Amino acid sequence: RMNNQAPSSLQHSNSFANLLLSSALALSSLATAALCYNVFWLEPRKRKSIISDWEQKRQEERTGRIRAEVKLREALAKLQTTSSILSKDEESSGGDNLHILPLSTIGTVKSPYPKRMGTPRQGALVPSSRGFIQFMPSLAPEALDGIEEYSHCWVIFQFHENTSLATSKKTKIRPPRGGGIKVGQLSTRSPHRPNPLGLSLVTLERWEPSTRRLYIRALDLVDGTPVFDVKPYVHWDIPSEVTYDMGKLKLPTWVERKDDVLPDVIFEAHAEESLRKFVQSDKMSPLYAKKDSTSFHAAKQTLIEILAQDPRSSHRGLAKNQRGTLSSDGGTKKTFDSSESSNVDDIYRLLFSGVVVEFVVEPRGAVVKNILEAPSSSGESDE
Repeated sequence: RMNNQAPSSLQHSNSFANLLLSSALALSSLATAALCYNVFWLEPRKRKSIISDWEQKRQEERTGRIRAEVKLREALAKLQTTSSILSKDEESSGGDNLHILPLSTIGTVKSPYPKRMGTPRQGALVPSSRGFIQFMPSLAPEALDGIEEYSHCWVIFQFHENTSLATSKKTKIRPPRGGGIKVGQLSTRSPHRPNPLGLSLVTLERWEPSTRRLYIRALDLVDGTPVFDVKPYVHWDIPSEVTYDMGKLKLPTWVERKDDVLPDVIFEAHAEESLRKFVQSDKMSPLYAKKDSTSFHAAKQTLIEILAQDPRSSHRGLAKNQRGTLSSDGGTKKTFDSSESSNVDDIYRLLFSGVVVEFVVEPRGAVVKNILEAPSSSGESDE
């Protein structure tokens, strides 16, 4: 009997559930009908407003879904590229590459150098340059407690503007100051390395926990550089034998070259006035903001330090844009051929903190001819 009653109870439950479902559908239909009735009999203006709001919300939902799909595709593409590179590296190393380190960005650099051209080869050559590291919200400000007690720190970063592929098999390069010689990648400070990691020594200005900004000076980092780590600089970073006897510091001859420094940097009156106006109109903020009374002189001094190093390209075959260094005989003798003397008046350009600096190289040094507002797009070519 119990077995006979079970199907009956089950049928009763199903009937009750169907009744509830039917009731819910009926109520939903009534509610929808009532809503449509109310909307239909509203004033035309209100009805149009409600319909417009519905369409806007639907469009926002669709836009958000499209953006999410785009981000997902980009993430998958990056993952596939990374996997491909890692698999190729493993094949080339015979399967011995067992130590793969995943790195995450803890911050990005804000600097006055939007392009590689004009970025100093060493930060110490431009001690007045300004910048800051903007740390990610995911990094607690407490992680930098005590950093202000140091004067300098090392920045470990990525050469994110590299044009060479990570799979490139090149082992030798021509250093810009090497006079055409070839040396091994790892015997230089070149950004083109097996792993595009850089190490830069910067001067600490101040730490602002509220904004997560570490203000620095004497930097050689392109704007937007991803930062992986910062480490305080301590006196043990200088070998003791070098501290007491600089003669024990050994360097290649091409590294010690100093004949590519221009004898002087001159601002023409119009260019200097343009620089002052750009600072006063806050076109060079946040690094050279109008509210900072030292911004104009700081920006001018940094440009002097950059141009003194002759930022033009040194690659052979680029005669028009090639670094033409001056000798130490008072700046009257040029190291480039006299047949190229017509290039002396060529105007060169570099981007600096929102402005374009136009300059020429003459026997007396670099002459700043004009300073213009930089184009809004970031696709300018390095000339």
